[in-house]
Amino acid sequence: MRRFKTLGPVAGTALAVVLACAPLAHAAAPTPDTLGGGGDGKGKVIKLVALLRQAATIPVDGPGLSLGDRQVGNDELFQNGRKVGSDGFVCTVTSLSPDERECEITLHLPKGDIAIQGLAPVIQSFPTEFTLAITGGTGVYRDARGFVTGTNVNPTETDITLHLT
Repeated sequence: MRRFKTLGPVAGTALAVVLACAPLAHAAAPTPDTLGGGGDGKGKVIKLVALLRQAATIPVDGPGLSLGDRQVGNDELFQNGRKVGSDGFVCTVTSLSPDERECEITLHLPKGDIAIQGLAPVIQSFPTEFTLAITGGTGVYRDARGFVTGTNVNPTETDITLHLT
């Protein structure tokens, strides 16, 4: 879910510590109980905004995009303008044609973690959309499955929608 264009200096992370404070209001989200889920959290839709907190790019072969280049970092997660969690991510460039990377992300929410992974485009411009798989979790999300859709709005902001099944 993280973004890196040519793996140069990271202006914003994949989920892009989502919008600056002003745009947070536009992230219409379900009621706060959605984060906790009812019972197993299945059948829930959770809308979040990720704002980049820290990111680093680890190039394999000098400047420019190369197979194996990695970006690691973390975001703060917001819902309705209120901080509700954080995430950590690692994305590795796996293809140069098309430019793709394999991303592994863990969302840390009040009632458990949600594991996400999949192939995402290397960001060339904004907005960039992606869809990744929800592969598991802990706490109320221990049996989580589903998918995540997201939009990298700018270098530091990503809108995320989790579809738990």
